[in-house]
Amino acid sequence: MRVIPTVGYLVFGSYFSGPGNLEFSNENGPAYGGELEVSLGRRFSVIGSALHATSDWSFRGVPLLGTVAVGGASLWFYDAGLRLRFPLGTTGRVSPYVQASAGAARYAVSNVLLTDQATNFAFSGGVGVLAQLGGRLSLQGTVKDYLASFKSVDQGVAVGVEGRRAHTLAFLVGAGIGF
Repeated sequence: MRVIPTVGYLVFGSYFSGPGNLEFSNENGPAYGGELEVSLGRRFSVIGSALHATSDWSFRGVPLLGTVAVGGASLWFYDAGLRLRFPLGTTGRVSPYVQASAGAARYAVSNVLLTDQATNFAFSGGVGVLAQLGGRLSLQGTVKDYLASFKSVDQGVAVGVEGRRAHTLAFLVGAGIGF
């Protein structure tokens, strides 16, 4: 078993669209989280992770203003799935990997103009590399794509806001300790 605290950077897709080509999303920014990996042998692992980010809620395509940012956005991504490692060499100290998982994307925005929250189902796929440093310590780098459907927009439907399926790319690095 390995515990890996992670930090990284998120690139958000457009979650909602509205009247007049208006798009709603989050501003790209830093994230932090953690991962738990339980090895099922040399090649397979079960993984679970949580990732959190706060940023400004972004409105693109606002007439006469272009893009307007409003603070108070918070996102959580939770997922669990499988990882397949490809150990290199006889020692396998460096292992590229692919992973697939399912979970949830939870967003919330709370400020003077807008207060809303929802949890949506999300798929995640990723690629990365794990380097065993010796003993129980390791480093890993991962690129993950969270695909979530933001179709549940209760308050926005009345004013023409529609949810979309959106990608969020996560570029993550972490240092792990095995038990």
